[in-house]
Amino acid sequence: MTVIYLAIDGGGTKTDVVLFDNKGNVISRVIGESTNPNALKNEDLHQRFYKIFSELFSKLNSNEKSPEAHSLDIKIKAGFAGMAGADHPKLNQQLKNAILENLPVPCDELEVANDAITALWSGTDGGPGLVVIAGTGAIAYGVKADGETFRIGGWGHLISDEGSGYFVGKEAVRAAFRAEDGLGPKTDLTKRLLSAFNVQKLQDLIPIIYQEPKKTMAGLAPIVIEAADFGDAVAQQIVKNAVQALLELMQAGQKTFEQPEVNVVLAGGLWKSKGVQKELKRSLQFNATMPTVPPVYGAVVGVLKKEGGNVEVLKKIKAYLAEA
Repeated sequence: MTVIYLAIDGGGTKTDVVLFDNKGNVISRVIGESTNPNALKNEDLHQRFYKIFSELFSKLNSNEKSPEAHSLDIKIKAGFAGMAGADHPKLNQQLKNAILENLPVPCDELEVANDAITALWSGTDGGPGLVVIAGTGAIAYGVKADGETFRIGGWGHLISDEGSGYFVGKEAVRAAFRAEDGLGPKTDLTKRLLSAFNVQKLQDLIPIIYQEPKKTMAGLAPIVIEAADFGDAVAQQIVKNAVQALLELMQAGQKTFEQPEVNVVLAGGLWKSKGVQKELKRSLQFNATMPTVPPVYGAVVGVLKKEGGNVEVLKKIKAYLAEA
């Protein structure tokens, strides 16, 4: 008998959802818009889940690996969702309601947790360790051997998130305006920002940025990193400051473990930059790894941990997601 499971990873920029079965087949996968409850009205949150699940289940008939799942006359045995904002009890319940109410099929059991744990498990296969996420936001999240969890940072772009994509983008825009006002050094970032937004003057950026500041700023990180790679001193300093902020998160997290050897996982788009990796190697004093699979694999781990674990199923899904 085929048993169906649901895995969700919802961060600040996208939501990755996978339906899989107890034979290790990924029978449907969709990557949709962000479902961060801190940035959305409840109505919009429901609409996004509805859209994602509609697409997810519409793909079932195109997958021949699990023919038993080709109908909406199925039931999900268990689901695990790693979601941004899920630490807060009220938001956790809001997310759980939005998922369950918009699924077109029943789900017997659903656990909703912070998306940092899915990022961690994507690098430790469910084992303890410390993850430092540098994506739209930035956070350090740890799980100790006894199951105790902790977080450092990640309190949102208005309070913290130093070292994040948002931080890098914001600092770039700030540097360009300071150069324009004669308050800071000239920088190639000015030209790059004008080109990216297809505007003639820096002032024209203001209404664009303030429409959706968090997403817009975070989206500028690749531009800053490219400028740094081409030798722009201002961009290089921004990247250096971001890495130092992330190193602070790592060091604080390691101290919390009170042990010399800790599995450190680096997750999030910013770590993929060669410039960031180069800067990191200059200061990193311990081993750290980057997962070969997306964080939604950590949600798959979360589901199967509750089901008693299945090493062969995990291996099969990991191989699939690594190639996807």
